[in-house]
Amino acid sequence: MPEQPDKENVFSIEDLVVSHSYEMLALITVLENKGILNRAEIISVIDQLKNSE
Repeated sequence: MPEQPDKENVFSIEDLVVSHSYEMLALITVLENKGILNRAEIISVIDQLKNSE
């Protein structure tokens, strides 16, 4: 029988989504501040990825 997960190390899907969102926002902000890309480029790529599915 599988072991029960440690209650202190269990995260909800919502916690994971929020954490991932902050990580992505931080990465985008750093790249934008360095002048490597801008938000319009990111939105364009997101749209391309959505349309390719």
